[in-house]
Amino acid sequence: MRRCPSLVLLLFLSLAPAHAAEDTDVGKFAPQWLHQTREGTRDLTHWLVRSIDGWFGDKPFEDNGGEVSGRIRISGLHREDKGLEASARFRLNVTMPNVNERAYLFLGRGAEDELVEDQPETFSRPWLLLPEDRDEDQTWFGGLGYHLREHVDLRLGVRSGYKPYAQARYRRIFWPNDTTTLHFRETLFVSSSDGLGATTSLNLAHALTERRAFRWRNSATVSTETRGAAWSTALGVFHTFGPEREISLEALANGETARPVKVREYGLRGIYRQPVYRDWLIGEVILGHFWPRGDRDPDRREAWALGLGVEMIF
Repeated sequence: MRRCPSLVLLLFLSLAPAHAAEDTDVGKFAPQWLHQTREGTRDLTHWLVRSIDGWFGDKPFEDNGGEVSGRIRISGLHREDKGLEASARFRLNVTMPNVNERAYLFLGRGAEDELVEDQPETFSRPWLLLPEDRDEDQTWFGGLGYHLREHVDLRLGVRSGYKPYAQARYRRIFWPNDTTTLHFRETLFVSSSDGLGATTSLNLAHALTERRAFRWRNSATVSTETRGAAWSTALGVFHTFGPEREISLEALANGETARPVKVREYGLRGIYRQPVYRDWLIGEVILGHFWPRGDRDPDRREAWALGLGVEMIF
């Protein structure tokens, strides 16, 4: 298992109630360490962004809509058919008033194929309880986005230090009635190594009660690198207890239409998320049971999986 710095401490905090942590010696140390980490990360990113923005003009950053927001996620996974794994992801979004009111920067670290294809987070490897190799699957990325129109933005980025890619995205929310929303997103992408393609995301949400909802989320990608269409679907029930606190149970499946085995994997996934310290450190537990099958496998296998994650918002 690859170890991330302070992973054990963060995962411990994700399982402990926020108020209980402050009653122990570890709890007294942890908030101070967490505050210093968060404030240091935020101060560094703000200083860097303000400096870059200052190259293009003299508008005060904070007084003219300048924004910096980011998330750092550390997760650990144990899956019966894959073993133990740990990973870290990072994402930063920036609006700089002196560059352009419609322009923004993005920076982070994540899975290379998910990044280029603009895959929804719910179908990313950590949420599907699939391991990822930090050297082969993950990459640093950065780029510039531009809000062309109300529902359209263009993005030009670089990942792995030298591989360029570009995206054109259309996003729209529809309200069939007072309790139902339909989120549609279409992304056209082109990259130097992955060719040309498109990803379509369609998410339906229906409120059952004030705190409970049914969601059906879908994604399909066609490109020069896929066999037919690579698709994912998940449907389930979600119950919220407050901000960033939610429990859900979903049935999900994924596959590719032109492969010998059309459904690569299906299974059940339960997720519980809640703040574990203030409102900016979010812990989560993901439990899943899956039935995967490769193209050469005669039958499906069974695999239990458990994931623990911590996300810091700054």
